[in-house]
Amino acid sequence: MPVQLRILAIILAAFFFVYTIRLVRKDRAEIRHMLKWFVLALILLVGSLIPDFGTSIAHLLGIGTLTSLALYFLVGALLLICLKYQISLISAEKEIKNLVQEVSLLKKKINDGEEKEGHE
Repeated sequence: MPVQLRILAIILAAFFFVYTIRLVRKDRAEIRHMLKWFVLALILLVGSLIPDFGTSIAHLLGIGTLTSLALYFLVGALLLICLKYQISLISAEKEIKNLVQEVSLLKKKINDGEEKEGHE
């Protein structure tokens, strides 16, 4: 890896790591949601500091270049993250539907109670 690219990768990885930490510190994100991004930031930082290690892993797995390994890894990670968020979204939609139904039933009971009081 050329020195300029290595320096750029180190700077970008460090920036990404610091940015994820700042998001948690400013309460803009919860640590449980940011854990995967911390891990990704650490992997990027280690990969940029020791690029030969990543190349060795790529060759061990039968992948030609470190760039291809990174692409495969990131696509897989993003698919898993998307799947996790899709499942969370489905769960939230079910909860919202149940809450709307409960509120509707409570409103109906209140209206029925008010109508009975009005007739008496």
